[in-house]
Amino acid sequence: MERRKRLGQYFTGVGLGRILAALAQAEKAESIIDPMAGSGDLLASCLEIGAAPASIVGIEIDRAARDVCSNRLPQADCILGSAFDSDTISRLPKTEWDLVIGNPPYVRYQSFSDKSEIDHFLPSAMQIRTGLLQTLPRLSALDAEDKRLFAHLISGYSGLSDLAVPSWILCAGLVKLGGRLALVVPESWLTRDYATIVHYLLFRWFDIEFVVEDEHASWFDDAQVKTTLIVAKRVKRRASALVRADSSTYCHILISAAAASPESPIGRIALAGGSSPERDFAKQARSWLRNGASHPTGLARARPASMKLACRNMVAAASRQKWFAAIGETGSQASEGIYVSHEIHDWLTRQGIAPSFATFESHGVAVGQGLRTGANGFFYADGVRSSGHIALSFSGPLAGLVARAPDSVARPVIRRQSELPAGFAVSPELATGWALDLRQHALPEDLGEADMFPSVYERMPESIAAVVRAAGQANFGTDVKPQKVWNLTAVSPNIRPAARGMPPRHWYMLPDFAARHLPDVLLARVNSSTPTAYLNKARQCLIDANFSTMWTLPLSKWNAAALLAFMNSAWAQAVIETSGAVMGGGALKVEAAHLRRFPVPAFNEEQLCKLSRHGDELAAKAEHAEAEASLNSINAIVAEVLGCDGEGIKELRQIARGGQERRAKHNTKKGGQDGGEVC
Repeated sequence: MERRKRLGQYFTGVGLGRILAALAQAEKAESIIDPMAGSGDLLASCLEIGAAPASIVGIEIDRAARDVCSNRLPQADCILGSAFDSDTISRLPKTEWDLVIGNPPYVRYQSFSDKSEIDHFLPSAMQIRTGLLQTLPRLSALDAEDKRLFAHLISGYSGLSDLAVPSWILCAGLVKLGGRLALVVPESWLTRDYATIVHYLLFRWFDIEFVVEDEHASWFDDAQVKTTLIVAKRVKRRASALVRADSSTYCHILISAAAASPESPIGRIALAGGSSPERDFAKQARSWLRNGASHPTGLARARPASMKLACRNMVAAASRQKWFAAIGETGSQASEGIYVSHEIHDWLTRQGIAPSFATFESHGVAVGQGLRTGANGFFYADGVRSSGHIALSFSGPLAGLVARAPDSVARPVIRRQSELPAGFAVSPELATGWALDLRQHALPEDLGEADMFPSVYERMPESIAAVVRAAGQANFGTDVKPQKVWNLTAVSPNIRPAARGMPPRHWYMLPDFAARHLPDVLLARVNSSTPTAYLNKARQCLIDANFSTMWTLPLSKWNAAALLAFMNSAWAQAVIETSGAVMGGGALKVEAAHLRRFPVPAFNEEQLCKLSRHGDELAAKAEHAEAEASLNSINAIVAEVLGCDGEGIKELRQIARGGQERRAKHNTKKGGQDGGEVC
């Protein structure tokens, strides 16, 4: 299992594979390839629904998986190698395919550092990018201009992206005109900034046909992310990815976990036909696609999703990225930089309103992420204020150590959700966590290095110095791979030799704190329920990277209290619930990237003043249960700005609550009763 996770291998299973193959009309394909074939589940699925291609090929980097695939599918050509290696691509019988089907590995490049368990070389991030660029000339499905644009996309995708992004680009380049791309992807492709480049590629070179969601995260027991099926048909390159007719839609389908039988994720859905459950389901899905029809009840729920809205949301993210300008799209469509989910778009349509929105940035509100120390076992401690000092107790590698720290050395910090109060505000008085702030202190033995800067650092209090020395001896790695604290990735940059009139800095000195570390408002990044926003009173507490953070800039008309009020409104909760990323266990992940694209309506100064007043009321509440009247007043102000009434606010609350309830079913992976055994 650990080996599979390191390689990003989550083998699809033929039940799910048959759904993907049927939606992609694999039975009509004359040529089929899976460039990351694993043990061959998806290729086998194509054959099981009636595919009989003249050419069927799988590429797999792991010899053990490739051997299973080869033995299982003697009619397939199973190639051992990296799909990102141009030499591997040169061994293919062809380079344009009727169907490219795959389940790209969900793994970051850093996981490729240990090669001991695999006999085929695992490429680095740079080698993957270089390999893709070297492969481009071989991709006969792309014309010269396609290849030029693909080269920009390959050069431009984020180094923070997981391996799924270059996998998408490769797979897309292998699809012939009129062919189909059919992939299993993490749900994060819908919301992550680094996946925006994939959206662009789809909108410009494909017609998206189906997006199929695993409603209750039941398809992969061992994956930590919710997954989605994507089917798209290759078309001739559009002049721009961004211009779509208002009527252009794709079919978005939610499949309940309750639809599953032992044989198939849709085995309990009863449909006329009988050739196979998956082909019958695909036939019904194509009817929904063709007619632009909604099917709101049952074990599989479908709705037409606006392509124009999807394009607009893509532009909101892409307009901040360098590759977008390089590819020549910047002037082709104005973007407010906001993301409006399909659920919120439908709500606005039902209300008959079209309010103007802008980003927080345009209102003078910045968004970021809290403090990442790189070694919480050293920099963080539990603490109690006593007699002008903080009595600290450490855990992890320093378990059992205690120290007395003055205020100049220990700063209050909110490390995790369990430390949040019952009300709506955090403060030093309520803090139980403390961070070592040694930026102005040095060990006595290190002061000699600063002889030229005798007044820069104070001598570290002896009880703290003892902790620092103990940390220097402790193992901050594992028993198998021990590691010194100063070698940790996020700690080593703290070290700086004396140079150009600057004193040396030591590993135990955190970087200077930024506004994102001491914000006005914080929200947990991973939430079981819709996240609550909390005020950081007077910006006195440090906030850990477990939280997304928000703060007002000097010229902003917003203040901290108004921001607190707005982020706890029904509008904010519905927007967050429908735009955050749902994780495999049902938690909602709310990143800074989501908040940067948040649709903020246009408040006037009087409305902001009222919000601020109610935000102050909210911050003074000791319990959430006491806040109903304040929240109702906040929602009334937001409703006035949006142009809706009280019923509209109730519906927003239902949208947020409905999202929570769906996510709550993920842990059971059963889905509940969704309308019987029929679509």
